[in-house]
Amino acid sequence: MNWAQIQRDWQGMGPLLKTYWPKLTDVDLEQVKGRRDDMVASLQGLYGYGKEEAERALAIFEKEVRFPGAVK
Repeated sequence: MNWAQIQRDWQGMGPLLKTYWPKLTDVDLEQVKGRRDDMVASLQGLYGYGKEEAERALAIFEKEVRFPGAVK
């Protein structure tokens, strides 16, 4: 899944994002509003990631996440 798909279904992605990063709150997700750069900044602040580490974590998330019913 690419970030554009995640952004389109941002409301539905909240619970899944929180399974990957449990420190994320609903308020954090509301502030991010699907903007990838803001998500990177949130991960940096909440988890102490460097920018590259946060980018890498999001890339892994994008690679692993599939829409329900999607075929690999």
